[in-house]
Amino acid sequence: MAFHGLVKYSDITVDGYPKIQYHGFIGNNRTAMLVAMNGYIDWGCLPNFNSPAVFSSILDKKKGGYFAIYPSDTADVYVDQYYKELTNILVTEFIKNGKVLLRLTDFMPDSEYGKISFPEVHRFVETFSDPVRITVDFKPTFNYATERPLIERVQHGFIFSTEKENIGISSEYQLRRNADHVYADIDMDPRSSSWFVALYGIHHLYRPTDYKSYLRLQETTDYWRKWASNSTYAGMYHSMVMRSALALKVLFYEPTGMMVAAPTASLPEAIGGERNWDYRYTWIRDTAYVIEALASIGYKREAVSFLYDMMDVISRENKIRTIYSIDNSDDLVEKELDFEGYRGSKPVRIGNKAVDQLQIDQYGSIVRAIHAMEKAGGVVNSYLWDFVEEMMAKIEYLWKYPDSSIWEFRTEPKQYVYSKVMSWAAFDSAIAIARDLGLSAPIKRWKTIQDEIWNDVVSKGFDSETGSFVQYYGSKNVDASLLRLPILGFIPANDQRFIGTMKRIENELMVDGYLFRRYKEDDGLKGDEGSFLMLTFWYIEDLILMKRLKAARSALESIIEKANHLGLYSEEIDEKTGDFLGNFPQALSHLGIIRVAPKLEEALLKRVSRINE
Repeated sequence: MAFHGLVKYSDITVDGYPKIQYHGFIGNNRTAMLVAMNGYIDWGCLPNFNSPAVFSSILDKKKGGYFAIYPSDTADVYVDQYYKELTNILVTEFIKNGKVLLRLTDFMPDSEYGKISFPEVHRFVETFSDPVRITVDFKPTFNYATERPLIERVQHGFIFSTEKENIGISSEYQLRRNADHVYADIDMDPRSSSWFVALYGIHHLYRPTDYKSYLRLQETTDYWRKWASNSTYAGMYHSMVMRSALALKVLFYEPTGMMVAAPTASLPEAIGGERNWDYRYTWIRDTAYVIEALASIGYKREAVSFLYDMMDVISRENKIRTIYSIDNSDDLVEKELDFEGYRGSKPVRIGNKAVDQLQIDQYGSIVRAIHAMEKAGGVVNSYLWDFVEEMMAKIEYLWKYPDSSIWEFRTEPKQYVYSKVMSWAAFDSAIAIARDLGLSAPIKRWKTIQDEIWNDVVSKGFDSETGSFVQYYGSKNVDASLLRLPILGFIPANDQRFIGTMKRIENELMVDGYLFRRYKEDDGLKGDEGSFLMLTFWYIEDLILMKRLKAARSALESIIEKANHLGLYSEEIDEKTGDFLGNFPQALSHLGIIRVAPKLEEALLKRVSRINE
């Protein structure tokens, strides 16, 4: 399945900003860079995901930093962008009159020796049959453009430095300084090539050839292809599943094993709106999704390792937070930057206030994650089982409390149905682990509490007048998180109570093309938001459970068509325009495709087998 297609250079940007979907990304399991189709790296944090952004022009085209390489004359130029097969090495081609003028290959070095840090960006420029003038423009910023760097010309480029940080650009060409950036218009001969290397944390610059970019490129190619070869998935959605798997792998922070929900911050859920969040953290509820998805396509080692790394952090703090920093730093305090915001979407936030909320579903999420790890063949040791028992003791009383829900509402806490159901699921998982492994546990008491939660939800969270479950006790509204009820095993997919719920979600929250809004409830924020992509994958899982396989396949192929030219997804989509919204690329969206594709194919094969019997 090929995703890439030509885009006219002049169509890439709107209001001076490249559209979110017109980006690829590169990374090295410590951080990642967004690379727009116009040749700009307009987002990237160095040396780590949660470091201040060195390149941030996607959030402020004037103040933000960037690293740009593109043809100086872009009239009638079209752009293609694609990954080298089964890697995260990105190729951008500038095309005119049907011929490639310029090819740009971008990567960050990575290898199986993951503890070695290469906070470097290597950019390889090639020309073909015609001479080409290219523009190179380099403007790193420090501490979100609040610190002014010293800019020093050295023999092989420039070094930008503050009291604590240094960033350099190495080039064989002579660059010139203009105020806060360095640039050059370079006439390249036909069939010529050159490397440009940006490096963080250096005090001296050398010739580009000294950075062994060709060797790093080969090592990085080998690393990604070797990792991809461990997949056990070989189905009809192989290209899409593997692109999602490769994208997810980049989002893991190698030193601690934690995974960011996305490598970006404050890309808006609605243009001009205030729903702009920092996603460079690990969300506790994502653990089960990560384990189930990666284990389903053969990456059991990553799945098990992720859980144990997560557990180490929880154990050190002796409590469960909603979100965690990837490196145990205390950098979650939410603050606003003096940035314009992507296409005027303010405020621009870093940090995340959701860390302080009570979200009861997170407790169920971690217990379900341990169960998922056990089913994937991981070892539940005494330390983990002791943790499960502690969690169950907390859930015994917590499940009755109001909370801020899976959607992290910034309004008064309520008795959200999904939070109760996740508490029920925690008991379901704990009982299953105890029985599977023959572990000592108060199963009878747990089963009694589990039944109590089920009865409470059915009596208070189901509205007989509308024939559906509702968002919270006393509400008449539905909430798309209710799509998870059959997936969690709370109620069969063919139960009339869920069928009624599904119909309401389809009628009230579904928009064109199998896209869904999360809810209609006032969440304490101004403005609107796009369609949340993860919901489509939950919906497809429900269709599979209902044995509506034709509809499930139609929905899956519809959402695959909504991926960008590289097979990547953001968090949300504007259903009217098809434009991406929210942080990008989004882990949950890619976990969704990995979970759903094998399940659908398995169900289709079973149906064929039954027909042939």
